[in-house]
Amino acid sequence: MIPFMGKRRNIVIAVLAALLVLVALSSGPTFDTERIKNFIPGHYNVGHDTAGHDNAVNDHASHGNAGHGSSIANTRTSQMHFLIPASAANIHLCYNMVSAVANRYPVPMLLGWHGTGLLDAHKTHLAKLRAIQRYLHKLDAAEDDDLVVIVDGYDIIMQMPPEVMIDRYFKMADKADARLARRFGITVDEARSRGLRQTIFWGPDKICWPIEWRAARCWAVPTSNLGPKAFGPKSGNGEMYFADPRWLNSGTVIGPTADMRRLVDATMDEIEATYDAEFPQSESDQYYLSNVWGRQEYFRSVAVANGGEVPGGPKDREIPRVREDDQETEYHIAIDYESALFQTKAGYEPFFGYMQYNQTGLKAKMDIDMFDLGEQFQPYDIEMPSVVAGAMAKLYDAIPEAHPGSSSEDWLSTVSLGTNYVSRHIYALWHCTGPKEWIDKHFPTLWFYPFVRPLLRAAVKASQSGDLISTAPIGGRHWAPKTWFPEDAHVLGGAWTDKNGTTFVPWAELCGGHEDILFGGEAGYMPPSLDEEELATEEAAGTAADNAPVNPAPAAPPAPEHEEDATKQENQVMETVPDIPGGDIPEAQPEAPTLGNQKSKP
Repeated sequence: MIPFMGKRRNIVIAVLAALLVLVALSSGPTFDTERIKNFIPGHYNVGHDTAGHDNAVNDHASHGNAGHGSSIANTRTSQMHFLIPASAANIHLCYNMVSAVANRYPVPMLLGWHGTGLLDAHKTHLAKLRAIQRYLHKLDAAEDDDLVVIVDGYDIIMQMPPEVMIDRYFKMADKADARLARRFGITVDEARSRGLRQTIFWGPDKICWPIEWRAARCWAVPTSNLGPKAFGPKSGNGEMYFADPRWLNSGTVIGPTADMRRLVDATMDEIEATYDAEFPQSESDQYYLSNVWGRQEYFRSVAVANGGEVPGGPKDREIPRVREDDQETEYHIAIDYESALFQTKAGYEPFFGYMQYNQTGLKAKMDIDMFDLGEQFQPYDIEMPSVVAGAMAKLYDAIPEAHPGSSSEDWLSTVSLGTNYVSRHIYALWHCTGPKEWIDKHFPTLWFYPFVRPLLRAAVKASQSGDLISTAPIGGRHWAPKTWFPEDAHVLGGAWTDKNGTTFVPWAELCGGHEDILFGGEAGYMPPSLDEEELATEEAAGTAADNAPVNPAPAAPPAPEHEEDATKQENQVMETVPDIPGGDIPEAQPEAPTLGNQKSKP
């Protein structure tokens, strides 16, 4: 009788699978045969060490949890790729990875891992671009509309779950497209029909690096959408703190894989055409990416001016040229001006911090007079968006054993979340530009710090069960991780790397030696702290004092050379920032964000 029941069950499953295939086929062009595993019961297993990128990751990423409902069969499913260029492990990389997995991002894919030759990050920052290019060119055409998130390895902490990042991405892209259309004086539909879009968003910087105000990357780019007085009465006074965050930071980016591939290819062409070993920043990926962006913005302005002269820049400004008549200049590059996704540290210190949303309706009371307005200052509320509340509650509710008797409703009103005071966004990640010791001090302030271990375990189980990123469509699509934890992964996870094709590196090898720091929130671990005088120095100068912390954490292994070089470069920026000149592109500006009843005066 039992064998019969087994055969009968197999017949039922086969019939159901056939019906689902027919439904999918009838859904039209959105059906993707590579994602058929989304609809068929079962789980695809991945080996630890494979020779083929597609076999190791892509097939596994195509499965989804059938428990999400029949709407999956009628809604296109796209993937999020989460890439971290990194050559070796240390505590700073573990901050990044742990925060990402705790928030349930796709399993990190480490690019350039133990790279050699042109992919050796110890010798050149450009290895980062080469590793990214190699990854993007291995993807199938069916993945062109996926989203790829790329973050630097050693100075990033993720704060918000991926569904928050995806939701904000689409809202930000629509808003940016509308602004671009206004710049051209046309409708959004007309702009898009001309190939004018904003799809690739980089992190914002308050300084143009490398500094050369004659270069188009510095003078030809638009002002932000924050408004001329977004940073108070001192806005635009030449100090970095009060500068407009209008420039590109290459440490964080999000965009469609096809567009990202085009941009990276164009940047590699830029390197080949302009590389000068005598130039001090000849190995800077940001230098070449910003030059491609500066050329895009200049030729956009030429089009706006109907071929006429583009205003702005110093008298001896450099005009970007095209090397060939048919050279493309439009790459859909944009900046996350509002730090909705990417919050950089350098120059922003007075304008972000941690807030509790403990007022009625999950609102926080902003009572910090960040512009030194005195009696003119009026406190104002910042509300937690519903998508943030929902995503955070899901993570908290998944680990009841870590907080017995506490509900997510109560927790949301007590947890402290990093918030940009000017744009009022609870940012998705924090980028420690400037001195890197600050990342050691900020990691223990993040919401997940008391629950790191149970959050990692829950994330690994959810991945192995095939959970999607969000049960509801975002941007008209369901979203699945590109990368998943293999079924025999350690309970705390690990990461995929591009070494030898695609290789899974277990937790013990990556971060096992740092568990006393990473799990310190469970045992009352106290992070290194700065005294009041040092904090005042940091607030005034944007740099930390060189004195050792009172309670230093255990020493990290030596940082990869490219991390040390990046720190030196960023310190140089902080120490030698000149007065920031004008030369903004004339453009209709929206009003600055209002801060309660506050009225900022020039």
